[in-house]
Order: sequence, then C-alpha cells, then structure tokens
Amino acid sequence: MEARRLRRRACVTVTALVAALAVPWSGQANAAEDGTVAGDKTLGATDIQCGGTVPVTVTLNAETGIAGNPADIELVLDRSGSMQGAPIADLKTAAKSFVDIIDQATDGSLDGVIANGSRVGVTSFAASASADVGLTGDAAAVKSAIDSLSADGNTNHSAAITTAQGQLAGSVPGNAKKMVIMTDGETTTGGDASGAAAAARGAGTEIFAIGLRVTAFENEIKDWTTDPDDEHYFFAPNSSQLQQIFGTIGAAIVVPAATGVQVVDTVGPQFSVSGAAVSKGNVTQSGNQLTWTIDELRTESVTLTFTATHLPAAGGGALAVNPGVAYSDAEAHTVTFPNPSVNVHGCAARIDVEPEHAVNELGTPGQTHTVTAKVTDDFGDPVSGVDVSFAVPSGPNTGAAGSGTTAADGLTGFTYPGTQGLAGLGTDTISGCFTHADGTPRCDDVTKDWVDTTPPVVTCTPTNNPSGGNVPPASNEDGFYLLSATDAVDPNPQVYVRDTNSAAVFGGFPGGTKIKLVQAPGATPSQKAGAGNVDWKITLKGDALVSAKDASGNESQPVRCAVPPPPK
Repeated sequence: MEARRLRRRACVTVTALVAALAVPWSGQANAAEDGTVAGDKTLGATDIQCGGTVPVTVTLNAETGIAGNPADIELVLDRSGSMQGAPIADLKTAAKSFVDIIDQATDGSLDGVIANGSRVGVTSFAASASADVGLTGDAAAVKSAIDSLSADGNTNHSAAITTAQGQLAGSVPGNAKKMVIMTDGETTTGGDASGAAAAARGAGTEIFAIGLRVTAFENEIKDWTTDPDDEHYFFAPNSSQLQQIFGTIGAAIVVPAATGVQVVDTVGPQFSVSGAAVSKGNVTQSGNQLTWTIDELRTESVTLTFTATHLPAAGGGALAVNPGVAYSDAEAHTVTFPNPSVNVHGCAARIDVEPEHAVNELGTPGQTHTVTAKVTDDFGDPVSGVDVSFAVPSGPNTGAAGSGTTAADGLTGFTYPGTQGLAGLGTDTISGCFTHADGTPRCDDVTKDWVDTTPPVVTCTPTNNPSGGNVPPASNEDGFYLLSATDAVDPNPQVYVRDTNSAAVFGGFPGGTKIKLVQAPGATPSQKAGAGNVDWKITLKGDALVSAKDASGNESQPVRCAVPPPPK
C-alpha cells in the first residue's frame, strides 16, 4: 500500500477546486470525447418573395457522456458522530445538488427523473453501513434518503465500501459503476478498508473520495480511490466546501458534451443578416459571418437564430442561405449541418418574346406586326411591373422601337407598321429586353419575314392606230396593244411577250408599253422600235401570251393577245 501511495499526486486544494468550477477540470478534456454534439439548420419558410426575409435557426443538440453511456452511482456518505451539526447539514445540501446534476445531465431537464438508464443509490455509514435507497432513477427518493441522515456513532469504512459495492454489483451489466465516498475521519471500527476498495476497483468500479478535515488519514483515503489522485481525491478543509467538490465530481462523472465550442456561420452573399441571437453563449457579427461561442455544452439543445433578408440584385431561385457552417470544440468533435434552400419567387429572371418567327404578306397598306413579351421568375411564374423595351435592330424596319410594362400575367406587347414597297421586304430581328436587378440586360430575339408571294396583275388592252384615229376598231385589225401591269409591292413589274408558236420571249417591258403585233408564220420572231408613239413592233409566228413578273419573282398567269390576221 505504501508503494501505491508514493505514486499518488498531491491532493486538490480549495483554491484549485474554485478554479475547477470556473473551467472544465483537467480530467474532462479526454473524457468529454464521450459526449456527443449534433448540428441542425432549419429555415422558417420554404418560399419567399424577391427581397423578402426568412428566419434561420442553427441548432446544437448536445448530450453529455452519461446521457449516452448510462452509469450507476452509489453515494457513500459518512453519518458518524463527528458529522453532527454543520457538517451533516452541508453534506445533505451538497449531496442533493449532486443528484440534481445527474438528473439534469441524463436528459437535459431537472425533472426528478434520472433518465436514459442511469441510476443513483445511497449507502450511509457510521459504526455499520446501510443501503438507504437502492439504485434508482427516482431523484426524489434519493434526496429523501439523504435528508433522512442522522449523525451518530463510530466510523466503519470497510463496511461502507463493501455495502456500496454490493449495490453496484447487482446493477445493469452495461452501466458504468461509480462510487463517491465522503468521510470526515479515520476508521474507528471494522478495520482497514483498503481491501474492500481494491475489490471494488477490481470489479470495475471507479471510486471518488472526499476527505473532510482529514490530515493524517488522507493517505489511506487516497489508497481507496481510482488513479490518478488529482482526478479522484478531494480535500475539503471545512464542510462549506462540500457542495463545490460534489459539483466537480458530478462534472467528472457527467462528462460535458463539449467545451470551448465555436460555431462560425457564413451566410450566402444573396442575403443580408440581422437580429442574431443565441439561447446560450455569445454571438458576434462581422458582415455576413456570425461567430457563436459557448463555454460548455451539457445535455441540452441550444440555438442561434437570425433573419436573412434576400437581396434582389442577387436574383431568385432556390438559394442556399448558409453555404457553410464550421464547428469546433476542445474535444475535436466533428459536427455537420444541413444546407437548406429557400425558394425566392418574383425576381424577374427570363424574357420570352413570341411569336418566335412569323411571316407576313406585304402589300396591303397599314400592315403591322405584333410581338408579346412574357417576363418570368426562376420558377417560370409571371412577374408583373417589369419595364420591357422593344427594338428592331436589323431588317427592313430597322429603328422601330417601343416599350411596355408587364401586367399581372407577366405580358406586355409591341406593335409596329411594316414599310411598304420593295424596301419593306426582308427579315426583321425584333429584340425584347429588361434590365435584371444585377444591372445586366436580359433579352430575347425573334424574327419577322416580310414577303411578297402575290403575282402582279397584267393586261393586254387593244389601243388605237396612231395614224388612224383615236378609237381602235372592234377587231383591232391593226394589232396595236397597250401592255399594263400592277403589283401590291413592286411599283414597276416587268411585262413579257411570248410567242405561242415558238420559244421567243420579248421584254421585260415597263407597264404602259405600247406595241404593235404582227403575225408572220414564216418569219423569224423579232422586236424593233416602233414608229410614233408605238414603243415596239413585235413580229411573232403565232399569237402573244403576255405575263408580268415582279421583283420577288412572282409571275402572273399569261393573258392571250390575238394577232390580227394578215391583210387579204
């Protein structure tokens, strides 16, 4: 036993105990690895409007080591005569506070229930020992047994340890076994307790001990406890220190979930942050970064809450509010957090101009073309109140422009007139644009073909012989004709004369051309200048088929102009 004592370290002083209550005691850094911490992150809304707000909650769900790894704890309390007066009163207060620590640590609530499989029992001793209450989850029963203690008689440590270990020996096999001995004097009956303590430790029981006002007997008490001494033996100069020491032992058994906790939450740049608050610890803010610090987590759920306000310039869609949350603690726990998204509606994101392509027959004066733009958000829903500009940057109607504001259905339109005549033929590009909240234009282009597919109208009208009067004879026996052609687009369609009895074609002639037709079946078809106001003399083998063709290549059906028979 003496060799064992030489390996012991110095006892814990009152000053050290005060420090131990201010910060986690030295044995907790590794032991706290048994505690657990889980992270969560939730949003108070799944959908918001552009520029709206969403409440954000970051949660740490902590569980002390004892909550996840149940323990059976036997309090072994000295009720010998030397404990009369203030010592027994202070012991009762301290031991009941210890029960409260275990009560709250097992389920996060001081509710009189020692939960999740842990239990506490009380063995008291003087000249003999008694199991005052068996291992139980009923905190009130344990505290009642403590309150019933009465100080009188000698001190039998061996009986106390043996009785307490007898209670622990019948505990749940998987539960950790803890014994907390509080004594104020030397053994006066029952002999050396070291053997009983060694047997208890050999059975797997971890023994803590408090020596109240002991000096010469201190080494024997240290011999009972589990190594190392500075984590299992505590010296109390007077009974007023008992509550503090029981608190320190309770902390050692409970094992905090984590110490020195820091959570750094960086909110996405699409949002601003306001109203940060925590249920435990402190939070500081630097721009969009929140730093949450907590000295110690036990079995509890703690929260960081704030409001994220969407910035319209960032655009909408499914946006992650917190792209990154970093957790750290003294025990190097790894804690991950989900990254929920909020659907931001109503931010103008896209424009669609319809029809994508259209074709108009140019011809009737006053022809117009209408396009309709629809502005939608990232989810395809219409957005009202968006200013849309329209322009025709290329094509026959280059320079046409207009504007409109979208209605509740997200629509606004633009109508422009087509240029008449040949200059109006071609393909317009029509562009509809709005300015995104980030300052960039969002556009959609469509096209419009202005075409001419209608052939001209041609006529071959008999006209007078310039040397024979103003009125042509009914049979037009002289063969004079006025060729005319009109077209809805081309002001000058060309007229062509084809020989019905040969492949000869003459023209094109402008509308208003006056010709003289001569039929000479044996001659070669020919064209030569006419006399007077006759433009051309055309000699054919047969009759004339007269047609007109416009600049778009549309050709009319031919009109037959009979050549008068040769004179008899």
